[in-house]
Amino acid sequence: MPTSLGRRVAIVLAAATIVWCSPLFGQWRVGAEVGAARFWGASLDTDGNQTSFRPYRPTTFGIGLERQTGRYAVGLQVHYAKASLALEGPERVISAEGAFTILSISPELAVRIATLGSGNQFRVHVGPLFERWEIVDQDARARVGAQGTVSLDVPLGGRFDGVVLAGVAVTPSPFEEGELDLGGGAPTYDLRALWRRSFALGLRYQL
Repeated sequence: MPTSLGRRVAIVLAAATIVWCSPLFGQWRVGAEVGAARFWGASLDTDGNQTSFRPYRPTTFGIGLERQTGRYAVGLQVHYAKASLALEGPERVISAEGAFTILSISPELAVRIATLGSGNQFRVHVGPLFERWEIVDQDARARVGAQGTVSLDVPLGGRFDGVVLAGVAVTPSPFEEGELDLGGGAPTYDLRALWRRSFALGLRYQL
């Protein structure tokens, strides 16, 4: 991880620790989730054929920790995924499995915006996104972006809540300049921002 990115992560984590330790925040929760992600962007061919190299449909696994009082909470989420590399066009998709390994860290602020029924909470989560991408036969690289999520928390009894989450995130392309130019008359590709939408189901436990 580049030094500059490491410093940013350290600053955000230190700030989150200070807030978490405040007496204003009293309820700790830990959680785990499993979900699916879909990508668009990342690259676009320069020949006008609307084909793109991009990560393809990974299953995601996440763990998280948050501290909440009233309407507000601060948290830290960590996600892991292995994704295929796909060449996607208007009519077909060609993919190679296991090309990407993605580790994501996302400090976030969550705000409850509505209560539905008996104890169900509808919340919005926002924050920065720090990612490490490992690509087969290429150097690992770091990316910094932003993410937003909406969640519905449903009490399950005792200290457990079920949660349904849907989110969107954006980072720079996971590819480097010139990395997709194969030569020999093959199409060339411009890099684009990588957009991601996700859906997950999870379980939270109040400590």
